[in-house]
Amino acid sequence: MKLQDYKKLMTVAFVNNTRRGFADWRDCGGLCMDVTEGLEGAKEGLCSENRYADLFSLCNWTYVKWGNTDKDDSNGETQEFCACVYDIWETIYLNGEAYLSHDKMLETLLEHLDGRVFDYMEDEIYDFILKHFKSEEQLVRKENFLLGVMDEIKRQIPERDVLQYSLYVKEDYYARVLADQSRPIQEIRDFLNTRDRYTNKELLAQIEKEYGNYDEAIALYKSQIEGRPDPYWSDAPRRALMEIYMLQGDTKAYNDELYNMMCAHTGDDSYFFEYKALFSEEEWVIEWAKLLEKYKDRLSAINLWLSIENRYDLIMDNAEPDNEYIIDTYGKKLYKLYPDRCLRVLANSADRQAKSSKNRRDYKYIAKTLKKIASRPGGKELASELAAKYRTMYPRRTAMIDELKSFKT
Repeated sequence: MKLQDYKKLMTVAFVNNTRRGFADWRDCGGLCMDVTEGLEGAKEGLCSENRYADLFSLCNWTYVKWGNTDKDDSNGETQEFCACVYDIWETIYLNGEAYLSHDKMLETLLEHLDGRVFDYMEDEIYDFILKHFKSEEQLVRKENFLLGVMDEIKRQIPERDVLQYSLYVKEDYYARVLADQSRPIQEIRDFLNTRDRYTNKELLAQIEKEYGNYDEAIALYKSQIEGRPDPYWSDAPRRALMEIYMLQGDTKAYNDELYNMMCAHTGDDSYFFEYKALFSEEEWVIEWAKLLEKYKDRLSAINLWLSIENRYDLIMDNAEPDNEYIIDTYGKKLYKLYPDRCLRVLANSADRQAKSSKNRRDYKYIAKTLKKIASRPGGKELASELAAKYRTMYPRRTAMIDELKSFKT
């Protein structure tokens, strides 16, 4: 097939999945499937013929066409499409250099950063460019390109201050290129320290780490954690610290951060098992007691740990009086040990639900809870009693009575 024939197939995919040029949320999934399957088919055919230049041209043409097509991609179709193209670019880069030079590939991708595709589709191009093309000449080409982009943004900022964020992003890209060039670290520090931004410090810490400046990187990561201790922000710096400490052979510091990660993620058993493995059986008895003391006022936060340590007595305590979700999660064990208490938790939960219920959706949830109760030995009678109680207490809630009609005394 000729390149033009492949483009015609892509055009058909767009036509078949749009109405008057728009792909709504129902059509966008089909559009994505047809276009990505078409690209994958082209990849197989063109690579087998070593037509990497044609494949690259087709991908880029389709990339622009996707960006210019009006659509509701709220289900993430654009991300899926971009991932497909990115993977094909990767294949071309790795296998097709004899047929399409990396210099030509870079030049073409840079040309596509002229505004012909929008925001995060441009970000995907930048991401690919930054992760590839690392020869001395290519790095200089990227550096000069970014200098030009930043100058143009600065020129427009007085009239469009919304571009300030775009400038920050391009500055991060530029610093990344400087690091790839192994430029003096002080030059990179001076550049990134011109603004007191979290991403600047984050990137500088990464570069300090790559340069082997571990003390400087550690200080930056600790500063990030101190400034934003919430796990959403502190996880990445903590993981980076753990990597550095492992490289340095600093076992104590590594284990300290492991402990912090374990406590920040009590629902992730991997950190718990890694931490527990540091202790002998005798030592663990003492350490486990310390953890129980630490969490004595919020034991429900460590239900996963309690299950690992077979402390279902404490999990049962955490479930009372009406924490239904704990029974749902650990019921397989809890029902065997404490059947009556489990049923009472569910009954209390149903009472709470009945009191606060306002619509049929709420009433369906009450019925669901009663079904859980009825499915357990001795639970049918209790479920019927609860249903009868609610019918008596709330006679005007006809929708509730309808949902509970299957539970009869």
